[in-house]
Amino acid sequence: MSNKLRIAAVGLGRWAYIQADSYTKSDKIELVTCFTRNKEKREKFAAKYGCSAEESYEALLAREDVDAVIVTVPNDAHADIIVQAALAGKHVCVEKPISITMEDAKKIDEAITKTGVKFTVLHSARRLGGLRKMKELIDSGAVGQVSTIEVNFSNERGLEIKPGNWRGNPAQAPGGPLTQLGVHQVDNIQYLLGRVKKVFCFGKPMYTEVENATVTQTICELESGQQAYIAANWACPGVFSVNVFGTKANLFYNLDFTWWSNSDVTDKHTTLQIQEFASMGDDPDDRELRTSNVEVPTCNHLMDEMEEFAVAVLEGGDIEIGVKEAAHNVAIVLAAVKSMNEGRIVQVSEIEG
Repeated sequence: MSNKLRIAAVGLGRWAYIQADSYTKSDKIELVTCFTRNKEKREKFAAKYGCSAEESYEALLAREDVDAVIVTVPNDAHADIIVQAALAGKHVCVEKPISITMEDAKKIDEAITKTGVKFTVLHSARRLGGLRKMKELIDSGAVGQVSTIEVNFSNERGLEIKPGNWRGNPAQAPGGPLTQLGVHQVDNIQYLLGRVKKVFCFGKPMYTEVENATVTQTICELESGQQAYIAANWACPGVFSVNVFGTKANLFYNLDFTWWSNSDVTDKHTTLQIQEFASMGDDPDDRELRTSNVEVPTCNHLMDEMEEFAVAVLEGGDIEIGVKEAAHNVAIVLAAVKSMNEGRIVQVSEIEG
């Protein structure tokens, strides 16, 4: 094997370019080739990044100089693409979510277990410097005992989606923004506090031409007993926030969504604040509530997840987000969709089986 991870890009839409703009700057990764069914699109991508373009996925998988594939095809096509790659002995990283059904997640799990290839799901949000710092503050006890976490990931995509687009189809993007945006925050909840036990969700299409939900609100109870609120909305300007409420302090994190795709500088366009009592005397009135800024470490959320994957393949390093974590994220989203459709609290175990 080369001293770089030699990868092939599969699925060449907008996000494939954003990913490639990042990982092609890494000294651990080499983009070798690419494939999508549209000849013009694959030739355009190949020309921009200086790689070859394959006429078929089978030809791409047959190449001995391809160690791994990065998959950015529509969500409902993930399983077949991943299983084919694994059976061909190629390591796989796939853009979130891992799938849109538990059946497909199980197929992926079986293929990865059978072949032993390295596999990761690209939930880049937990790699943000602010999220890393929040995890540190929670684990250190600086926040005290956490009762609630409130998260929001929203943008205006629902106002742009036209009939026929797969994002507007509930079968291809269950819960609309829950699948496309909210799943990032679902993963952040799991990263910061642990697994979700049950959910209740309101959601419906608003200000859109498609039948899929564009506005959702989900209440969760974690296995720990802690609670969470998830907003995922396709009818407003971009928002990304995470707020944590503890017995000693509160944390407030905000990201300027317009910088989301510029992962080398995303952390420079975020704020993290801690709100806590400055003094705790015997007299409850003898204390002052202060809010101060917390320094956010500089990370590169898109580069970091790809370099972790490269090191895992080349040197046997650990994978932070594998099938187990990613499948639980999907189960929470599907439980929320079931709750939205049936108007009741849904146990995540109903989805996971």
